[in-house]
This record gives sequence, structure tokens and C-alpha cells, in this order.
Amino acid sequence: MIVPVSKIQVRQDEPVSKIQVRQDEDRAWIAKSNLLPGCHAHGRDRGEAILRFQVAAKAHLEALMETGHPIPAAFRDKFVLVA
Repeated sequence: MIVPVSKIQVRQDEPVSKIQVRQDEDRAWIAKSNLLPGCHAHGRDRGEAILRFQVAAKAHLEALMETGHPIPAAFRDKFVLVA
């Protein structure tokens, strides 16, 4: 079943891990989250890296759902689908 990402909500009883942002040796900023292994984004500054990560995370989740791959357990434990 394909579920739009807009139907995913943060569980109220659990804190959400934040996006981790760091600068690499080439001075590019990298954003990632342990909730979505393999999903990351680069940017010229912190803000651009975070914005690009948000877009990448949405596309990553949509691709997992469309191809029938499981949503990572860490993500499922932090978010719930809403009607």
C-alpha cells in the first residue's frame, strides 16, 4: 500500500532524533539521520544541507513504500500513519 508522506506524523510519546549535520574535509555540509539509514544530502551551508535532506528523506520513504521495501524499524518506532 502506498501512503503519502503527508500521512506520517510524529508519535507524541517519543522524542524525534534530530538531523545530524557536519562539515566534511572539502567544506561541504552533510545532513543525515539515523532514522533513515542510507539517506543523506549535501549543501553549501547547514541550511541548504538540511533542506535537501528533507526532500531526500521524503523521496527515500516514498521509494521504499512504492517498491514494497520495509520502512526502517527506527523510523517506524518514531512515526505513525494518520488517516
